[in-house]
Amino acid sequence: MNSSNMVSSWVDLGPCPFLHKSTLSTSCIQIGAHFTGSQISRCKKYVVDVTFMAVDLSSKTLSGFIKVDKTSKDSESFENATNNGKSTTSYFNGEIISRKFPFVTGKWGASIETDTNHWNELNVVARFPNYYRDDFDYSQLENFDHVYMRWKESFILPDSTRNSEKKPSSGFYYVCLQKSTGELTGYFYNKSSERLQLLELKYDPQVTSTAFQIR
Repeated sequence: MNSSNMVSSWVDLGPCPFLHKSTLSTSCIQIGAHFTGSQISRCKKYVVDVTFMAVDLSSKTLSGFIKVDKTSKDSESFENATNNGKSTTSYFNGEIISRKFPFVTGKWGASIETDTNHWNELNVVARFPNYYRDDFDYSQLENFDHVYMRWKESFILPDSTRNSEKKPSSGFYYVCLQKSTGELTGYFYNKSSERLQLLELKYDPQVTSTAFQIR
């Protein structure tokens, strides 16, 4: 065939049909993992996106971005309230509950009662009745289907539409991620905010398309 008549183009076949599911990007606690869902706060429901930017299981830490979209058409305002807020994206640091970061928070204004109320909402007491004890065996969590965490905002990304810099909240999230389903549930705590602001997210696996070049 004459090279001048050769056709060069990219053909995208979409997800490869003969790859086993285990070879796809299905881990929901890894760098780049993306979650979508909502947070209900002050009679309003906001669209939320979370992306993990760093995950270190050996040090029991992770970090990423939380985007709260108050302008999305999927956001809802209850009780006829107007939804005229702006979207914000903040960077957070997370602690994975372990011997290094126990269930007792001991900071950020959280008391033992605060911890108990929020962890109980995430069904910790039903799975681990003695989780609050000093001698609790945290090795039980290593291969457990549920991963418990705390997320704390570090800073809010600059926005050219704001006249002044917005400071991150002094509160934090109590979080439970079920690895087998990719479902994430959390509750935001802040002394000055309403109790039990619900965060509900679902893992959104990023499937890589299969492509090759025809010459």
